[in-house]
Amino acid sequence: MVTLDTDDTIAAIASPPGASHRGILRVSGPAMIECLSRSFTPDDGRSLTKQNSVDAIPGSLSIATESEGVTLPGDLLIWPTNRSYTRQPSAEFHTLGSPPLLQLALAKLIDAGARLAQPGEFTLRAFLSGRLDLTQAEAVLAVIDAKQHSDLRLSLQQLAGGLADPLTKIRNDLISILAELEAGLDFAEEDIEFISSEVLLSRLTSASQRLEEISNQIQQRHVEDQSITAVLTGLPNAGKSSLFNQLLNDPRAIVSDVAGTTTDYVTGKLAQDNLTIELIDTAGVEETAPTEIDAVAQKLRGERTDRAQIRIHCIATHQQTASDMGTQTCHSNLDQKIESLSPTSPDQDDLLVLTQTDRVSQDELARAIAAAEKADLAVIMTSSETGAGVDSLRQTLFERAARRQSANSPGVTSTVLRTSKSLAAASQSVELARQAAAQNVGEELIAAEIRQSLDHLGRVVGTIYTDDILDIVFGQFCIGK
Repeated sequence: MVTLDTDDTIAAIASPPGASHRGILRVSGPAMIECLSRSFTPDDGRSLTKQNSVDAIPGSLSIATESEGVTLPGDLLIWPTNRSYTRQPSAEFHTLGSPPLLQLALAKLIDAGARLAQPGEFTLRAFLSGRLDLTQAEAVLAVIDAKQHSDLRLSLQQLAGGLADPLTKIRNDLISILAELEAGLDFAEEDIEFISSEVLLSRLTSASQRLEEISNQIQQRHVEDQSITAVLTGLPNAGKSSLFNQLLNDPRAIVSDVAGTTTDYVTGKLAQDNLTIELIDTAGVEETAPTEIDAVAQKLRGERTDRAQIRIHCIATHQQTASDMGTQTCHSNLDQKIESLSPTSPDQDDLLVLTQTDRVSQDELARAIAAAEKADLAVIMTSSETGAGVDSLRQTLFERAARRQSANSPGVTSTVLRTSKSLAAASQSVELARQAAAQNVGEELIAAEIRQSLDHLGRVVGTIYTDDILDIVFGQFCIGK
């Protein structure tokens, strides 16, 4: 349960659990100086009670043990005024990352007058003091929990105000409109026009459009974050379309011995339990595009490959000879082709699929597996002719998808779930105000709808909140954050 009491001083271990090179203790609250003065001794003998500026102070913290005079060396980073994360006097003690020593030091700080912080209480104080809005507080959690670069990027964008800033601007515009409307209502008997009908309608139309755009962007981003896409990529005639049809059990893609049959991308859905994978078949990779259609096909292929979470690199174990297009021979440079497919992005899973493996010798397959291991790629042998390996590939895709979905950071998703209804209600109220302005039905009704919209927007950015909302948001945090 989140506490709203900000008048006491809190302390906690802020570094991750387990042993490390460095551990961090965090203290914040009105009595921070008094608490540390009873437990921390600066090496230069200065008095912390006279400290009035940000500083890093080497020293030692006494720890509660059976022996007297035992101290823990470290550096005290101190913010004695309100220019801290919580906008309260705050400090961090950086010392050895031994969990038992950190626990002893924390016990000493509590003996000196601090209270053990609850989960998320430091960020809660930052929110209550106006340092962060609610969407940024959720982004703090998302940054902490980010497992992938894409998660971290989205979380940092939200922390930097990527969601709150445009909503705050809309809210300020609506407050300005409401102020002018209410001023006109106050002077209704006077012949004074504070805002014309044309300007009112224009500003409400703009606000309505921007709210709808932001709401759609948030929902779209949520869908993209939750969906798992897998793209089949490789040279022309690598067997991508045949494999696509086999995985879906549906002859959706055109299969032909003629290279370059696929010029657009084709999509299909793979579903198992609660997992859904969007499978994409793309045009074959070509260094040059002889026609405009080929150029467009390569552009679409590149875009889909770059955006996919899972890339399935298809390499045919056979190739057609130049002298006789009907004759199949083993790839002479198969090893080099596999080794060139080393994973390039930490945000994507790479799978190597060798196609047409029913037509090559076991020795050739063994060399291909060795090359895949050298390139650090998981390899699956398949044959669209016999169906060999298709079930294994399908199951591997679901395993990779499940792993990626379970690793998704909850913070930004939490924001989407919390804000969706409020944004929809705010957008509806502004639209009703716009319609009322267009029909000139009366400024009282327009003002009432704007007030409703401001109330809903306040719940999104955190200017209006309840204890239940704070419990939901900060209940996901760990102690020390």
